[in-house]
Amino acid sequence: MLSPGMLFPAGYLLLYLTTNIYLNADFKKNLTRSVRRVSGNTWNVSITSLKSGLVLDSVTLHHIELTKANMSESRAQVASPTIIINTLYIPYPNLQRLLFSSDERISSTSALCEKILAEKRPAQ
Repeated sequence: MLSPGMLFPAGYLLLYLTTNIYLNADFKKNLTRSVRRVSGNTWNVSITSLKSGLVLDSVTLHHIELTKANMSESRAQVASPTIIINTLYIPYPNLQRLLFSSDERISSTSALCEKILAEKRPAQ
C-alpha cells in the first residue's frame, strides 16, 4: 500500500476530488458574486455545477442561467429575461493552483466571469 505505484494515484485522486469539491462550493459562490458585480448588478447567475478536467487542465460549467436582475413582473412576462448556456468548456492550465494561491483564485474568477458574460452576448 505504501509503494509509489499506489501513493501517486491516491494523491492525484485526492487532489482531483478536492479541486472539484472546492469548485462546486466556494469557487461557485465567488463566481456568482463576481458576475453580478462585473455586470453592474444587471445579471444574476446560477450555475448547476463546475467540473475540472481529468488532468486539471480545464473547467466545464454545466447549466448556467443568466437572469436579468430587477425586472418588473410585467416586463418579465413579455420578454424572456433568462439566458441558458447548457455547457461551457474553458481551457485552464494548472487548475490545481486555485487551491493554493489566492491571487490565482481572484484572476481565475475574473477570467471565468468574463467568459460567461461574453458567451451571453451573442444570444441576446
